[in-house]
Amino acid sequence: MNFRRPTAGYAKVATNPDAGHNFASSGDISRKKMLGFCSVIVVLIVLAVAIHSSMAASDGDETTAQVDMHSHSTESDGDLKAEELLEEAKRRNLKALWITDHDMIRDLSRVRELQKAASSYGISLGFGVEITVGWLNKEHHLLGYFPDKAWEGQKMAPPMKSLQHACAQVKSSREDRNSNLVKWVNSALQSWKVYFKSTEAAASYKAISVSAVTAWAQEHAALTDTTSLGRPHFSKYLIKVANCRPDLVFGPRSGTGKGVVTADGVVLWDEEAEGKEGEEVEGLLHSATLARRGITFKPLPISEAITLINLAGGVAVVAHIPTLGPNWLKQFGPDLKTLKQAGLWGIEAFSSEIDEKNNKQILQLAAEVGLETTGGSDNHGTLKGYAGLGDVFRQPKSIGWYSGLALWRKMGLPLSFRISSASLFQTQLADTGTSEKMGETKELEHPLAVRLRNKVVGPV
Repeated sequence: MNFRRPTAGYAKVATNPDAGHNFASSGDISRKKMLGFCSVIVVLIVLAVAIHSSMAASDGDETTAQVDMHSHSTESDGDLKAEELLEEAKRRNLKALWITDHDMIRDLSRVRELQKAASSYGISLGFGVEITVGWLNKEHHLLGYFPDKAWEGQKMAPPMKSLQHACAQVKSSREDRNSNLVKWVNSALQSWKVYFKSTEAAASYKAISVSAVTAWAQEHAALTDTTSLGRPHFSKYLIKVANCRPDLVFGPRSGTGKGVVTADGVVLWDEEAEGKEGEEVEGLLHSATLARRGITFKPLPISEAITLINLAGGVAVVAHIPTLGPNWLKQFGPDLKTLKQAGLWGIEAFSSEIDEKNNKQILQLAAEVGLETTGGSDNHGTLKGYAGLGDVFRQPKSIGWYSGLALWRKMGLPLSFRISSASLFQTQLADTGTSEKMGETKELEHPLAVRLRNKVVGPV
């Protein structure tokens, strides 16, 4: 809601440089009347400003997102506890928050603990998941959102239990990935000094280990589950402990992860680096850098992950699609129609990982395919400093909010509540042509249904 300051109550006071001579000759009564009039005007202006500020604060201004549908806690690879996320959401005047930790489904007891905490803050809390998936031979992330109904009952429903088990398997593969990641990082840092902030830092570098990074993350990044140790933890460790250059640890979120460091120390990536002289580098922890060396998870096939989410009563959303690279629209856009038929519900259009150009492309593509659009910061606490809770736009902030964000501010909160309410949404199952209410999985005849009920998850 926009508020405009009233114009009727504001008046221009004409001033005359010679008027002061009249005051001296008018006597005390005229002087007191004029002073009294001016005092009333000042008071009215102050009151008008105060009322305007109060109204704006209560409902948020045009640059305030009211819901964040993508955040991570210490139960994944963020460095804020879930309760601390709620505190931060309250401080930022969010009305709804979704916690979407990587490759994990919480037990019912933990869900209810957090629901109680959210209630005390007056925040609508939703629970989702961000699953590591394989999509057209590339690793990516798929968000799953579940209605409040999914967490009711004394026991977790079998389809949700199967999804929890599948996520745990993906998560356990992270340990093998981390071991290989450490080997690569040690090899690179012992070979190239360019990655360090100084020659002294390069000379004093000691090989890192998974156990050392885990211990550091537990003390300094609130890591609670060691199987959640991820690239954000390694990144923070390399910057804070090994004194690596922050701009070379990850590099740009998308692209090839290849770049050049010029003679004056400037880093250029991808197209900007073409034809430029300098030392060739790769973003140490960039997903493309790791993929070139086979350092990956064992992700779920994306179509299978979509099915698992749907059977558990949720909706599936492709996360931050531009991070697949500069040619994402050409390489992955056409496949969204196939995924839509497999049960994909939406695509993330507003995020700290998505700029205005990509936002416009995503909105157009979603309309063509028939997908919903969601928004979230992808907040990881201080481990991803550019993604503040509620910041559903691409940094740097100096660019400001682009016009499309007004759409998210208008539709985000109703969309969030719509997903939370099982009675307002239905999951379509393309394979059977049937439509079942969210949470009702008893009569489903999907090819995976029987295997899921038996807790057997794998390729069809």
